Parts: sequence; C-alpha cells; structure tokens
Amino acid sequence: MMKKRYCIIPGLAVILLLFSACESGGKLQIFNHCSYPAYIRVDNMDQKTIPAGESVSYNIDTDTQNIFTGEVKKKLKIWMVGETYSIFDEGQNIYIDSTWIEVKAGKTYSIYLNPNRASVKIVNNSDQIITQAEIWQHSPLTYYQVGVMYNILPGESRFLRVDYGTNYYYQVELYLQDESHYTFVDSEEILGKDEQYLVTFNGE
Repeated sequence: MMKKRYCIIPGLAVILLLFSACESGGKLQIFNHCSYPAYIRVDNMDQKTIPAGESVSYNIDTDTQNIFTGEVKKKLKIWMVGETYSIFDEGQNIYIDSTWIEVKAGKTYSIYLNPNRASVKIVNNSDQIITQAEIWQHSPLTYYQVGVMYNILPGESRFLRVDYGTNYYYQVELYLQDESHYTFVDSEEILGKDEQYLVTFNGE
C-alpha cells in the first residue's frame, strides 16, 4: 500500500503542474486620454464608444496554451477612431483608422489614446437632411477644402478630424435638401491639439 501511495502522489503533482500551466484568452484595455469620445472595434466584435477620460476592455478568445503547445497568440484587426485622435503610421507617415495587433494567451495589453488631432463636428438639429457639408481651412496665404461629409440626417452628428495649428481656422458650408445654404465661420476659432469646432445646425 505504501508503494502505491508514493506512486500516486508524484502523478498528481504532474497533473496539477499541467493544469497550472494552461492559459487561454487575452485581455485588451483601451484608455481614452482625449477630451472627446473615441470609437473602437476589435475584429468582428461590436463597436464600443469610449467617453473622454474613460476606458473599455475586450476579452479575446484564444486557443489554450500549455507546455505542449508552446506560445499561443492571435492576430486581430483593430479600428480606433477618436474625435481628436488618429493612429499615425510612422512607416508611411500618414494617419490611418485601423491596424493589426497580436494578443498572446494569458496576457493583458493596454492601449492609450493620446490626442494628436483637432476636429470639426456638425450636429444636425433641424428637420432637414444636410446633403453636403464642406470644411474649408483658412490661413493668411491659403484657402482650401479639407473634407466633405454627405447626407447628415436630422438628429445625426458627424465629425472630421483636421490639422491643428496657430495661424489658420476652419469654415463650414452647409447645403440642405431644399437647396438652401448656410455658412459658419469664426476667424477667432483657432484650433489647438485636442480641440473641436462645433457647428450645431438648428435649421435657421
């Protein structure tokens, strides 16, 4: 009996060791350090909104990792769009909305969204469709269109991320379904980093 007992106990120790070494799933935490909301989607999961100064988390399913499988990891596509934040691709020197991340089983990853843009936001509080919203940048030497947004429905809002600076401002031209036209501009509204020019259209 004593010999059997000594054989069983080491076997149990090996089983416990195997279970303790098994890990599955990872966790992704995203912190919004901007003064305005950010919108996040990971792979085919639901989009989440991160209010200013708050965070969200995603639990990522992976295969189970143990001493036999070696390191388990999963590649995911992530979209991160902030009202005053954009992903900056240093290799291409451009702003992008999505990138790829790698999550390892049993690990927690943190992403911090630090503001690096300004934005122009249009809120349509009227009962008409804004068929076209043009965003123009004014500077002492230039005046050009930086973007267009189409078909902003009643009750809807849209934003366009723009460059910030010290010597230019933005003008908004709204065109409605009934062909009326409205201009919003404030030469004193010089946008800095993490600032937003808000245009609220009430139909007047």
